[in-house]
Amino acid sequence: MVDIIEGYETEEQQVDAIKKWWSDNGTMLVVGAVIGLAGLWGWRYYGETVSTSQEQASTEFAQVLAKYDAKGEEHSTTEMQTFIADNEGNSYATLAAMLLAKEAVQAGDFALAKTQLTDLLASNEYAPLNPVIELRLARVNAELGDYDAALTTLNNITEEGFLVKANQSKGAVYLKQGNIESARTSFQAAVDASEGRVDPILQLQLDDLAIAKANVAPAPKLDAAQ
Repeated sequence: MVDIIEGYETEEQQVDAIKKWWSDNGTMLVVGAVIGLAGLWGWRYYGETVSTSQEQASTEFAQVLAKYDAKGEEHSTTEMQTFIADNEGNSYATLAAMLLAKEAVQAGDFALAKTQLTDLLASNEYAPLNPVIELRLARVNAELGDYDAALTTLNNITEEGFLVKANQSKGAVYLKQGNIESARTSFQAAVDASEGRVDPILQLQLDDLAIAKANVAPAPKLDAAQ
């Protein structure tokens, strides 16, 4: 799953990539769905055989996703949540949970997004996916104003490939707190971790803080004789 979504910068692009992948590959994967998805995600812990229940989960996921998309802005999360609960630990439930969390964020329902991501983080057995979940959970916590929880989650991210995003997100959280120095330190850490491939937005964030600091002139000293 990391391979599918991490090449895209925004949440919308990532989810569109997942949906497109499913649209292109879902039908032929009804029989061999778990093997195909396991190969794509690198989920080697799956067994050598595809059980009937796994094939059923594949079919049900396609149906639930189709109904969810067809309803547009009028869609209900009930069916998607039921599917996730009924298929906990299944790769399709993971997809559904991430899609639902993304939709919740777009709708401004950060409490629902937090629930989905927290539950997913607790049930996920594929460790390389955890940083993706943690990044999103931290951003949701920040939107909810729970900055300490956001920073705690970001501090759990130690995978080299995610250090740039983690430190950049820390900087954003510190800015929300008004902690300019910690924000600057985090943005600089993100730049350092970029190894010369610095995201222009990240560079702009760091530069803005440097300009702001330079513009803060020291207060003039008063002459005691005056």
